[in-house]
Amino acid sequence: MSPPILLAQLTDTHLLAKPTAQLRGCNPWQTFNTVLQTVAQCQPDGLLLTGDLAEQGELDAYEQLVEAISQLPMSTYWLPGNHDHLATLQQVFQQLPTSQGLTSIDLGPWQLILLNSVLPQAKFGEGYLSDQQLQTLRTQLSQHPDKPTLVALHHHPIPIGIDWVDQMQVQNADDFLNLINQFSNVKLVVFGHIHHEFQQHNGIGFYGSPSTCLQVTSVESGLTEERPGFRLFWLYPDGTYKTEVRRVKIKPSLS
Repeated sequence: MSPPILLAQLTDTHLLAKPTAQLRGCNPWQTFNTVLQTVAQCQPDGLLLTGDLAEQGELDAYEQLVEAISQLPMSTYWLPGNHDHLATLQQVFQQLPTSQGLTSIDLGPWQLILLNSVLPQAKFGEGYLSDQQLQTLRTQLSQHPDKPTLVALHHHPIPIGIDWVDQMQVQNADDFLNLINQFSNVKLVVFGHIHHEFQQHNGIGFYGSPSTCLQVTSVESGLTEERPGFRLFWLYPDGTYKTEVRRVKIKPSLS
């Protein structure tokens, strides 16, 4: 059997324009660079960036991000989070020839579909999938009914069990779940936003990943000193997969 496709999911990098700047006592660039070095050692076929790439949606942050990942010999697949400025993000990633965002991507034996779950007028950072996004998803799934598919978005479409985080999930998640349950080719739904390792499998696998900077916990403070990390996906030609989370040996100091 052919070797699997290996994707590395990096999410919620929350990068700032100044590489030395702090975010709640953490230097996002320091932790991101440490994660990226570890990812490079895994030699993935592609990077999957699932949103909140820049804390304030700044041009300088995106340009430095593209510069960092352009050093790696692999494709990059991206989508926005609620902290991102989509127009700026698109503008900068157009400079990276090996990147693709918000589209359906042919990975050979697998299909990757990238969705925009950002609700522009969100009050608390909650997500929403527009009618257009849902129709696009239906079309893309219908065109390749026999191709195993990974669907990626920023916001989580199922509860993860942390009440204040679950207030910020996809608000019309039932529409999304009802749609993908009609297609047997959907094997995986991958998301960011939760700053937390999560997995649930009920026919379809739902997976969340740690942030490359600050991590979330269920305690009142909302933050934990758990190490930053990323998630790997091995996608096999027969439609099966394997996944695991890896943490880096650095702890963000919390203020």
